[in-house]
Amino acid sequence: MSEPLPLPPPPPPPPPGPAAPGVAPPLKAAQVTGLSCPSCGGTLAVEPGLRAMVCSFCNTPLLITGELGIRRLAVEAEIPQDRAFSATRSWWTRGWNKDPRLKTEATTAEAFLCFLPFFRVEADAVGYAFGTERRTRGSGKNRRTEYVPVERRVERHLDTTFPALNVAEWGVGRVNLTGDRLLPFDRERLERQGMVFSPTASEREVRRNCLAEFEQQADPSAGLHEVHFRYLATLRERLSVIYYPLWVVRYRFRERSYQTVVDAEDGTLAYGKAPGNDLYRAVTGVASLAAACFLFTTVLQWGFVGNSDDSFELVLGAGAAALGLLAWGWRQFRHGGVVEEGTGVARGKGTGGLAGRLAKSFMERR
Repeated sequence: MSEPLPLPPPPPPPPPGPAAPGVAPPLKAAQVTGLSCPSCGGTLAVEPGLRAMVCSFCNTPLLITGELGIRRLAVEAEIPQDRAFSATRSWWTRGWNKDPRLKTEATTAEAFLCFLPFFRVEADAVGYAFGTERRTRGSGKNRRTEYVPVERRVERHLDTTFPALNVAEWGVGRVNLTGDRLLPFDRERLERQGMVFSPTASEREVRRNCLAEFEQQADPSAGLHEVHFRYLATLRERLSVIYYPLWVVRYRFRERSYQTVVDAEDGTLAYGKAPGNDLYRAVTGVASLAAACFLFTTVLQWGFVGNSDDSFELVLGAGAAALGLLAWGWRQFRHGGVVEEGTGVARGKGTGGLAGRLAKSFMERR
């Protein structure tokens, strides 16, 4: 009896075809790579949306936090190139501190449009403080000092700009966004108009520094003799990057190159650099010295002659005012060889500003 023939082998499986309608193919889970464990330094792969995980290397529990991207906006350039040249020539003729030969010998060389990034920090400060305030009533022999309990409330809004890159070459430390029309940032459209620079500063550091300075300015306990309770908080903190248009105008004067930066939105001079007027430097230096000596010696003489109890504070106030005059005259004489002006120039806190605040404090106490 013959044996049965063997069965043929099963056919190979068909190649995978398109998924049936309405059935989605399986997707591989997305992962965020490039993260490291702060404890052991091992590389982590995190699924999007995950808030907590355990490191697979050292078993350290980790909390995953992140930041949303900040808004990027731009200001449209409204001022043409010829108006930038006109603003520069007009600035040459304003004031006594610049070399008077600028208006006849200086020549403009070139101008180009650039968009510089600035951080815009917005926040609201809310707080209050309880304490005592020192108040002086009367004068002479009837003068008395009282400590009055006060309650101070603070509700302030912060809206400031800070350069997002090194502006040492441009000289513009801030811009004015009041009334400006902000548009969504479109790099290709802006690059067709001029040069576009990218931010290089740390967003987190700028936010932290600006908010710390804002809290110091809005401190409700400032000026109180004693503070019993203080509370201050910042709300609705917002950070955005503003690409601001500026015309950079370069000119030559006596075989040397200088430049100005003109606001391309409203046409004002944001920064200008020019040689100083030597005669103006000498006159201001001598005049400030003479005025300071006259003021201090006159008030000093009145203080010794008069019998008022206010003589000591009057002499101190006059001394602070004289110190302010001397500091201002010295600054004009020492640094007046090169003039730097403009709406975007950051104001520093020099000796003159300190003396002026001392004089104001003494005069208010009187």
